[in-house]
Amino acid sequence: MKIGFIGLGTMGGAMSANLIKKGFSVQGYDIAPEALERFEKAGGVPCSDMAAAAKGADIVFTMLPNGPHVEQAVEKIVGSMAKGALFVDCSTILPEVTLRVGARLRAEGMRVMDAPVGRTGAEALLGKLLFMVGGEEKDLALVRPCLECMGDTILHCGPLGSGIATKIVNNYMSITLNVLTAEALTLGEALGLERDRLLEVLRGTPAGRGHINATYPGKVFKGDISASFMLDLANKDLGLAIEVADTKNVPLFTGGAARQAYSLARARGYGRKDWTAMLEVVRQLSQAQ
Repeated sequence: MKIGFIGLGTMGGAMSANLIKKGFSVQGYDIAPEALERFEKAGGVPCSDMAAAAKGADIVFTMLPNGPHVEQAVEKIVGSMAKGALFVDCSTILPEVTLRVGARLRAEGMRVMDAPVGRTGAEALLGKLLFMVGGEEKDLALVRPCLECMGDTILHCGPLGSGIATKIVNNYMSITLNVLTAEALTLGEALGLERDRLLEVLRGTPAGRGHINATYPGKVFKGDISASFMLDLANKDLGLAIEVADTKNVPLFTGGAARQAYSLARARGYGRKDWTAMLEVVRQLSQAQ
């Protein structure tokens, strides 16, 4: 099986190198000469342009910075891809771009999947990425041996566009939690707490275990919002944290936004319900738009 790979940066370079290590023939292109040099040293076949990288390939991977780059790449390779070849985009872009690209390629007789990745560049080097795949089962069966060279977790999320939609949700949560984590640890430092002991506590509560694991499965996911921990009490405790943070000049950006959300939930009559009822409140607000 011949592979084309377009985008050989931190992630794409590691991914293509792992394909080569497992015996795949990989021809690739990147705008950066140094990336092409690393790719060639890893055993890949460097190409002069995108069209050459895609020509004759059974599967063409793209790992590019943004949506316009992906659309530009598709226009450059669509004429050189063989009918029935599989295009797999691993970039992080808008789902609407994925669907637009899919329609363009399918109209020319090609098959399309989105397979954005989770985890970091370090895990890409080790071949331990997580793939969130959108597309048809038969296409996943074809590309799975390639994905297994580059990752250890392959999750089929649904039809085309489902993979990138899943990644957007995942990234929203993890990127926002990064800010919240920084705020909480800074507040702990300002209060003179020993960090390792604080981390030990956080790892044993929903703060560290995460509501997806710790609180939602037993309550709101089951349709039960009777109070185990009352939303009113959560609001009160959040107020205490904000008040203490003010005395230490610690900015709680996400804490302030969360306080507004809890206040709105209370105004809607959820104060004496479980704090996981926040999911129902947000759902209601979404449907009201």
